[in-house]
Amino acid sequence: MGTEAGSAPLDQQFANFARFGDNKSDGKTITLSCSDRWMRQAKVLDMKTITTTHTGIAFNKFKTRAINYQNFLKYLNDLAASTDTDVEEIKEKLMACGMPGATKGENKDKENN
Repeated sequence: MGTEAGSAPLDQQFANFARFGDNKSDGKTITLSCSDRWMRQAKVLDMKTITTTHTGIAFNKFKTRAINYQNFLKYLNDLAASTDTDVEEIKEKLMACGMPGATKGENKDKENN
């Protein structure tokens, strides 16, 4: 389905998912809910190793509703450190998950971890 064979650069995926489901977004900042949706699609957010509690705690350290790409990278590093996960593995999954909504309906069927 879609672009799963290739992966998009992380900054492009950031812009794609920042706009997805948020018609007011210009793609320069991402909200926690858009980030969680992206992580769910990429199978990073598995509710075992990484949960919405982890993402919420890491995201809320920025004390803002939406964060820019540079802060998103800091957020990923913090999330990886707090969950004892490899940040590069998280980035790989985020880049390889396809366009927003590309794997809709498959998320619960396939667990790669």
